[in-house]
Amino acid sequence: MNKTMSFGFLVLGIFIVAFVVSGCGTSPAAKFYILTPVAQHKQEKAVIGTGSASPIAIGPVEIPEYLDRSEIVTRADQNQLILSEFNLWGGSLKTDVNRVLIENVSHFLAADGIPIVTWKLGITDVQRVPIQIVRFDGTPNDSILLKARWAVIEKDGKNFEFVRESSITVSVKGGNYNSVVAAMSEALGELSKEIASGIKPVVKKK
Repeated sequence: MNKTMSFGFLVLGIFIVAFVVSGCGTSPAAKFYILTPVAQHKQEKAVIGTGSASPIAIGPVEIPEYLDRSEIVTRADQNQLILSEFNLWGGSLKTDVNRVLIENVSHFLAADGIPIVTWKLGITDVQRVPIQIVRFDGTPNDSILLKARWAVIEKDGKNFEFVRESSITVSVKGGNYNSVVAAMSEALGELSKEIASGIKPVVKKK
């Protein structure tokens, strides 16, 4: 191999390396999102009641396995999911859903003086509301569908006051992931409102 060919290969190698490096530099930066509670989203202030009702524990809260990941999941169609590489949850989605539900239900029941706490394993002598979310996703520029099963369980942990299912659809007002997360937050707000409405008569009849 003569010097001219060697020099040509060297130049070609430098060009390829430069091209690869410049291509890597154009990757979009990751964006991180969290869900927003009703009071923060609408900038509302709850009216604090003076009741002395026993606390209600929310939990455990379960989400589908396909959502329990860092990537935000949307749908291409009924049977195809899209996992966004660069639009991620700022932490655990399950933990964030639990946090927002607690804040929302507390907000809706504050005026009635009904304290809301997070249920933890080992807590006894308290009514609780377990929540199983079976679907919580949607499509940009379309809608979010939230389906959940929930119940109010008596202090003995065995008897149910009632069991209900909720199906909530919220329009996504935009084609970006910020709009998707905003619609998901709104859907959780609607679910929280239904749960609060179910808790109130149970507490009042005690």
